[in-house]
This record gives sequence, C-alpha cells and structure tokens, in this order.
Amino acid sequence: MNNFKLFLLIGLAYIINVQATVKFKVLCGAADYGGTGVTVYIDGVPNPMQSLNQDILWEFSYEGTPTEYYYEVTGTAQNELKLFGHPRTWDPQSTTTLYEVFGRRHTIGDDIIKTIPRIYEPLPGYDKYSALFQEGEIPVINVQISAADYRQGSKTQEKKPYKIELSENEQEPYNAEVYDRKEFKLRNVRFDESGIKNKIVGDMAESLGLPISQSAPCRLYINNVSYGLYEIADMYKKKFVRRFFNTEQDADGYVYGSLYKGVSGEYPAYLYSDFGTSKIQSLYESIVEPSAGGDPHQDIQNMIAWLEALPDNAPKSQIEAQFDIDMFLKYAALEYLICHWDGYLSNGNNFFIYIEPNNGKYHFFSYDFDLTMGKWCEKKDGTIDDYVKLITGNKGYGKEPKRLPLMYKKIIMNPEINPQFVSLIQEIVGNLFNIEALGPRIDYFYEFLKDDLYWDIFSYNFIKTQFFKGADVQPVPTQADVDAQYTDLTNPENLKAYVKYKSENVASVYNINGFKNEGKYGEVGGKLITIGKSTE
Repeated sequence: MNNFKLFLLIGLAYIINVQATVKFKVLCGAADYGGTGVTVYIDGVPNPMQSLNQDILWEFSYEGTPTEYYYEVTGTAQNELKLFGHPRTWDPQSTTTLYEVFGRRHTIGDDIIKTIPRIYEPLPGYDKYSALFQEGEIPVINVQISAADYRQGSKTQEKKPYKIELSENEQEPYNAEVYDRKEFKLRNVRFDESGIKNKIVGDMAESLGLPISQSAPCRLYINNVSYGLYEIADMYKKKFVRRFFNTEQDADGYVYGSLYKGVSGEYPAYLYSDFGTSKIQSLYESIVEPSAGGDPHQDIQNMIAWLEALPDNAPKSQIEAQFDIDMFLKYAALEYLICHWDGYLSNGNNFFIYIEPNNGKYHFFSYDFDLTMGKWCEKKDGTIDDYVKLITGNKGYGKEPKRLPLMYKKIIMNPEINPQFVSLIQEIVGNLFNIEALGPRIDYFYEFLKDDLYWDIFSYNFIKTQFFKGADVQPVPTQADVDAQYTDLTNPENLKAYVKYKSENVASVYNINGFKNEGKYGEVGGKLITIGKSTE
C-alpha cells in the first residue's frame, strides 16, 4: 500500500496542566459532509482547525484552559451541539484531547464496559493477545491507495473486506508493526446490522476456553473518504497456531503441523473421503503447511480415513487419544446455539482443523460468525438433532442423496459422548448464553457503537467499490434496523431477541432450570492489561 495511517484511541496519561497551550485533535472526513474543514468551538468561540497532512486529522492549539467545546464541519450547519444536545466537557487535568471523532460521543468506553462470565479456565494463549484490539476503544484507519492497489477478492460485495500487511520502510519504519501485529484483516460485517455478532460469539468462545482470534470494531477511511464500520481481526495463521497449540521448536525453528480451512463448494466439507469431481485442495485449503514437508494434504486425508473407519459406538477413550473431543463439542454447541447455518454442522463451511505434527491430535474450531444469531436462520428451535437435520435441508451431498456431517454422526451421536454434549449445552445456556449474561454486554455495545453504526449507514454514500464491476449492491440498513438489533425483544431475527428466544427454547428442550450470569473464572471483555511486549 502506498500510505497507511492508523489512529489508535489509546489512553493518555493525564498530567496537571501547567502549560498555557492545550491541543484539540479530531478525526473527520470533512468533504463527506460537504464541508471544507473543521472548526472547534471553545467556550462559544469558533476556531478553525488545520490538517497538516491534508487528511482526516484536524488539530488546533489553544492558549488557556477551556471549559467546554464541540466540533463543527466548516461551511455547513452540521455540528456536535445539534447532534449531542450539549457540548463536550474539557478535562482540566489534561493538556490534549485523545484522537476524538466527529459525531462520536464516546472516545473511550472504559466507564461503560460490561463483561460476560468466564465459565472455563482461560488458555495460556490469551496472554499473547494484542492491545490492537483493546476493549472500549475503536481504531481509526485511513489508507491512501490508488485504484490499481485494490484487489478484487470478494468480487460480488460492494463493501469489500481487506487484508492489511505492514512492511518495513526506510521513510516510515514505525509502519513495520503495530502492537505486535504485522498483518490483520478488516472484515466488512456487511450483513450484520448490529456490527458485533462475530465479536460476541468470539467472547463466548473465550469464555469456554477455546482458541479464537481477537477482533474489535474499527472505522475505515480510504483516501480520506468514509468507508464505514469494519471489524479489525487477527489472522488464522502461524502466530495463531503458536499461540494455542504448544508449537515446539527444533534447531530449524518452530515445528508446525497442518492447518486447514473447510470451504463448502459443490460438496460440503463434511470430512467424507468421496466428493465427486471436487478437489481436496478446494474443500480443505492448506493455510499452514507441515514443517515435515511432503504433500500438504496428507494429514487431512489421514484424518478423514480415521474418522470414516471409526465405529459409531467407539469408546470415548479411543476417540480422545486422537481427537480433541472437548474443543469440538464446545464449538459444535456454539454453532447450534447461535444458528451458524454457514458453519460445519450445516453447510460444511467456515471451520478450521489443526493437525499436530506427525499425524498428531486433531483439533476442530469454527469461525466467521457475523451471519448468525437470527440472521437468515431457518431453525431457531428444537434440539441439536432437529437443528442439524433441518438446517441441512433436503439438499443433496453434491450430486448424491443428502448426508449428515460426519463428525456429527461419529462424535456427537456417539452414545458415550452424547451425554457430555447435553451437559455442556445445559451449562452454557444456564450460565452464559442467556439474556441475563449477554444482555448487559449487548447494551454496552449499543451505547458505545451507536454513533459508529449510524455513521456506517452514512458512509454508503461514498464507498467507491460499490460501483466496481460485478458488485452486488444490497439494501442499506436504516437506523431503525440497527436499533431493533439491540432493543427489540420480540422478533428473533434481531440479535437481542434471538438470544432471549433461543435460550428459552433450549432451556425447555434440555430441561434447564433458570438462567444465571455466573462464571468460575472471572470475566471476558474487560480491558486488556499488557506489560511489556508480546514475544510471539
């Protein structure tokens, strides 16, 4: 990329103001509002701000100690006094604002953060989490690129997802990494009016002690133009494997097994050995190749052969010796509870399998949760068996008759393992997946992100990729659509209503007596406390 700028809303140490000059800093794509710049009104007096690099960062130095202030887009009637109904209050102990954003009430959400219970012991890998995804803060990214720099991945989406890779540059050495991350994804959350479903499910996965990539909301600008609210997310690559799977080292470095991504095509990636004319390379994409070399798909072929040969009533101890039962059952429970209709149990899609070196243990984990919790869900009630059988519908297995996902048949339906799965569902719904436990966190996100979600709607006026060839333009959500995700409790197409409906239904079919907001191991979703630099 030609130029990459990332404004992180990081906490600044407050010091007693003994200087006469204080600084105002605000991020605003003024031209998007029809303006020529930004003006800061300090105690009622207008002061034009400057953008030193002609981008979205506007600054003004003020002599004295302000009391209150607000921002206005120069040359327009759009200002925060009208938006908020009151001015911002200056902190008398500060010499500068943080990187504030025009039209956003909350720069830092520390005082309103709500968490969820942690019901399983945390993994050591969580200690390697990056402050790039800090809770209660929203990174603002402004990318300077030319038309030739765009890639055409996700061709049909008018609001594109992106991958950003940082590289060393003699002129800008600080661009080599940010908070120990050299690359990350920007997920467009185009079909999630709440903007937080992937984040909420990730929180639940962490509560269950599962490997999961970090994510957080962020704002994206391209060439100083508003491109909307995105989700900044960590990558499922070698660092992720090292973080969660105890990767050993030898004289040549880290010793990796094989990481595969399950991708549904003509055939769902159900882990059967026969899939017509489809290629194993397309159904199970090799993300991390084994350090031992050789055919990168040999490990997944070994796993498929093992799974197919496994008796339906195999002893649990035999399965556990080769397969991580606990991890699979927890992710299968999540897929069922959130209605991950584009996941493994339904569409044979959106999952990873990590196989330890030398045909070691098999680990399954799901991902990509933004089309869940009510969105296009065709089976919101019933047991796991009802869900799997109905959500897969009557569609065939490629050109053949319908089949059920192989791990559902061999693992979940195993007579010795199924009671463990039922007990897990009861524990998750009783203590975590219910409105008492998730409701306060959903409410926090609504308060913290509302201005950003409304701005995301506004940004569709400017996203140039919607005019690219082949772009499938979808209806733009309204503010009412956004509000309903967070406030409606009657229509399970909406986030909060879905959690209420689904938890109550599961409680009735699995004999769960009451809901709690309770975890044995603390909480998930608080501020990340980092000491020094991560050494991944």
